Amino acid sequence: MDYLIWILIIVVMMISQSFLSGSYQKYRRMQTIHQMRGCDVAKLILERNGVYDVTIVPSKGGTLSDYYDPTRKIVNLSSDIYYNSSIASVSVAAHEVGHALQHAEGYGFIALRNKLLPATQIASQLGWVSIFIGLISNIDFLLMFGIFALILIMLFQLVTLPIEFNASSRAIVQLRSNGIIEDSEVASSKKMLQAAAFTYVAALISTILNILRILLIRGNRNRD
Repeated sequence: MDYLIWILIIVVMMISQSFLSGSYQKYRRMQTIHQMRGCDVAKLILERNGVYDVTIVPSKGGTLSDYYDPTRKIVNLSSDIYYNSSIASVSVAAHEVGHALQHAEGYGFIALRNKLLPATQIASQLGWVSIFIGLISNIDFLLMFGIFALILIMLFQLVTLPIEFNASSRAIVQLRSNGIIEDSEVASSKKMLQAAAFTYVAALISTILNILRILLIRGNRNRD
């Protein structure tokens, strides 16, 4: 059963990455009718929503290294998203700006995630270390600490889902209402954002499966 769960985790992550990569490659080649670059889309949406204290900058990372930094109020867009006008570019740019709008409005789930963040950071650093040591030394306390760390990570991922889905919903609304995309382009934009969102769903599923796997290992050891 342990090996079966491990294989399932690998399959879920591979499907997730393949779905995102395939969608991105497809929609980065599909230019929007109005030919607005991702950086211009981000600036326009922020201005139309009265948000003037957020900066748009090119990300220093690679492909799809896009994120919003709430501490510095900076939307970081990867080079392809920042400079191009494809369906992928405008969709991802609008999604990241959606996070900036959430932050400006005090979206409830963000406050909850921020409360979980410090403990989750500790859990991500110590969880697997504790599990590994607990397994090789047969110390049940360390094993259970690691399992509770994974549960905390799972809760953080669960709270993250509505934040990501909401940012994508905001993105579509903003793209349409501001005339950035036409009705004929909406379906493609939604598919691009759905592929990106699925990576968060896959991460949550993988964490749940890992928790189940470690619990099964612990149960088998206790029976032995």
